[in-house]
Amino acid sequence: MKKVIVITGPTAVGKTKLSIEIAKRLQTDIINGDAYQIYQKMNIGTAKPTDDEKQGVIHHYMDFLDSSKTYSIAEFQKGVRECIDDLTSKNKVPLIVGGSGLYIDSVIKNYQFLEEKRSNEQSKYDSLTNEELHQVLANLDPDKASEIHPNNRKRVLRAIELISSNVDNTSRSKKNELVYDALIIFLNDNRESLYDRINKRVDKMLADGLIEEVKNIGINNYSMTSKVAIGYKEVIQYLNNEIDYNEMVELIKKNSRHYAKRQFTWFKNQDNCQVVNINLEDFNKTIDEVYNLITVFLSK
Repeated sequence: MKKVIVITGPTAVGKTKLSIEIAKRLQTDIINGDAYQIYQKMNIGTAKPTDDEKQGVIHHYMDFLDSSKTYSIAEFQKGVRECIDDLTSKNKVPLIVGGSGLYIDSVIKNYQFLEEKRSNEQSKYDSLTNEELHQVLANLDPDKASEIHPNNRKRVLRAIELISSNVDNTSRSKKNELVYDALIIFLNDNRESLYDRINKRVDKMLADGLIEEVKNIGINNYSMTSKVAIGYKEVIQYLNNEIDYNEMVELIKKNSRHYAKRQFTWFKNQDNCQVVNINLEDFNKTIDEVYNLITVFLSK
């Protein structure tokens, strides 16, 4: 399997700064693993790295989609996997960086989405006659088969698909199978320190012009997926006079803290995760620790 490195962790923990230093040492590029940094102009609220912060490190799968466009996790999976293939073909180590756990899972694990499952299910039965296909359904559920005429192939296929998704427990276990040889590094910090940095980050985002950023994009120019991004949905509420300024600030901070909790929960469910406790007094030590873990992993 192809080797892939994932650097993740809760919001505001220091993923961007660390990953850029790691990418420079590995002489590789970074692949975005954040669900909202794909959107153009949504810079401040998503904590998208600036050109200065990137220090010349190429970032893939970032800043390419208009905020008015919807984007699915299946599309994210496909796009990031293409980036992995591209970097691997150039003998570069794919380095995925971001905090969107489910999206990262979809890339490195055997997630199959409904459209793909349906396509696979249907192609499996392409060679069967209507009568043979109906017999497959009868073997699974005789009562259901009796309700559907054998010539109604579409309904028969749909019934088989629904029954299979309910009874096939192996598909659930397969979803957790890795499709890459992945090293997941989770940057960790104690809750009190992290929450304090989250609150300060929100204050800085607002000082840097988050409200103006939302206005410039246009409060009606967000898709169903982009408008739920933390920082944006609350500012939109504020601009629509649904909440006042102080409520908006507290909501962004509270929702950011809750998001960090969910990120911790995601990490707890990962079997192949290396936890690195960040050293705020000497961050270079944290960088060295992560780099050492990666070099050992790559040498295997």
